[in-house]
Amino acid sequence: MSFPRAVLFLWGASLRNRVRRQLARLRRPRYLLGALVGLAYVYSVLTRGLGMRGLGSASAGVRLFAELSLVGSALGTVFAAWVLGRDRPSLSFTETEVVQLFPAPVTRRALLHYKLARGLLGTTVGALFATLFIGRVVSSAPVLFFLGTTLALGTLYLHSTAASFTRTRLAAWGGWGVAVHWGAVGLVLAAVALAVFATLRTYPFPAEVSSSRVLRGWLQTVVESPGLDAVLWPGRVLVEPALAKNVGGFLRALPPVLALLAAHYVWVLLAEVPFEETAVVRAESRTRERALRASGRMARAGTFTVKKPPFRLVARGRPEVALIWKNLIARKRMAGGAAAFALFVVLGGAIAAMMGDARLFTDTRRVVGPLALTLAVMLTVVGPSAFRMDLRMDLAKLDLLRAMPLTGRQVVGAELAASALSVGGFQLGLLGVALLVGPGAEAELLGDWWWPGGLALAVLLPSVSLAGLFVQNAAVVLFPAWVTADTGERARGLEAMGQRLLTLVGSLVVTLAGLMPSALVAVLVGVPLWPVLGEWALSVAALAAAGVLVGEVWLGVLALGRAFERLDVSEDRPE
Repeated sequence: MSFPRAVLFLWGASLRNRVRRQLARLRRPRYLLGALVGLAYVYSVLTRGLGMRGLGSASAGVRLFAELSLVGSALGTVFAAWVLGRDRPSLSFTETEVVQLFPAPVTRRALLHYKLARGLLGTTVGALFATLFIGRVVSSAPVLFFLGTTLALGTLYLHSTAASFTRTRLAAWGGWGVAVHWGAVGLVLAAVALAVFATLRTYPFPAEVSSSRVLRGWLQTVVESPGLDAVLWPGRVLVEPALAKNVGGFLRALPPVLALLAAHYVWVLLAEVPFEETAVVRAESRTRERALRASGRMARAGTFTVKKPPFRLVARGRPEVALIWKNLIARKRMAGGAAAFALFVVLGGAIAAMMGDARLFTDTRRVVGPLALTLAVMLTVVGPSAFRMDLRMDLAKLDLLRAMPLTGRQVVGAELAASALSVGGFQLGLLGVALLVGPGAEAELLGDWWWPGGLALAVLLPSVSLAGLFVQNAAVVLFPAWVTADTGERARGLEAMGQRLLTLVGSLVVTLAGLMPSALVAVLVGVPLWPVLGEWALSVAALAAAGVLVGEVWLGVLALGRAFERLDVSEDRPE
């Protein structure tokens, strides 16, 4: 049997066995229910997409934003291929592929084509999902979007492979090769910076921007200027077929992309370097990390750094404090820290300013204060899902938690505390910034409400986040098999997606049900106090509502602690 036929047989057998395993799992009710919910979600996405407006009927601002986003993503991938990572081949094989293929009587060129074919197959699947979830929104022709995205992603995959081969060759030259590599990168970056600088000197930012249309017109002029047009040209060539409005436009944009694809294929063959040793080391490392993650001894392999503990853990005291201390250390190791958060704030502000009112540039207080306030409110929604230093992180180690000399209430409360402290700390910090900066000079109507409303949010938002975190942790204790463990290995398949949707919907329903008593108490407290305290009645009502929420969570921790003590780890461990 030839090597291509053997590969096709291997892929076909793997796909068949995977489908059989997925179907066999549907005999268990929780997987069957998850699969049904997943199918319903996919059907709703497909049918909803049919009624959406495509890029052809979208406004000029949306079209410009979509094009620049795709071009930026393509150029970012090219930049990362040359700057990030190590100087070694990027081809990665699984340990099974190493065992089966490397000792086989096949040439290195055959192994390279095998890996390229597998990579291009993966980019095709990625293009299919991009079309299902994005293409229906940004393109008026989803089929053309899929074909164009497949070509673009395939070209970028070949570019990343060729760049890793070229970097490996340059690194083999020693210091001279390193100088050539980074000298070329520096020259390209300098040319880009010069083009941007010259363009902004020719087309400066308008002194008076009365509407977002003026801002979009300036941005359109800037990106079509000769300097930036040359910088963006490779990315525009790649995304143009995907954004084509009709078959004629797609065919006109096709030849340059096909030429780039063919040129990159030839580049990969010419730059080919020995990759077997690197592939073996990488496969062994990945297998070792997967085993550590599965055992719960390493949740984020390769990203741990030693940092100062959040507080000094004394030798005597309440034992559950040690769990809080341990989880706060895990948060410092896993999270990107203040720099990542600041980057998120800057990027969010830039995008909001570009898509919205450009006058935000003229008054810094109009940006910082409301933006900090908005982020604090957003953390109330996304914080309970993003901060997972609790039972979700320790899901793989439930048997170890059960063996500790702690009651269930102590374990649940301590696990919940670390995430609640982190989310609440960020929220209070953002609200502090918002209150001190103020709403901006042009928002006089908010002046009377700013401090009463801010203080009300300062007591209300952390308590709402605490309630959301409690619901997320309750799911771990009550339905551990439906919760994804933070082990780096995520369950895949239609039933896994359905289970996540059911968990999400259930969490929302329980959270809203828990908020109703606190809302009722807030109304009962705030309305009588309004004639006396005015706007400050809002803070008192929020304090009463927060007290109710904290009380609900405390009662829930007591009940959940008893459920945790009755939890049968051997039967309820997630798969």
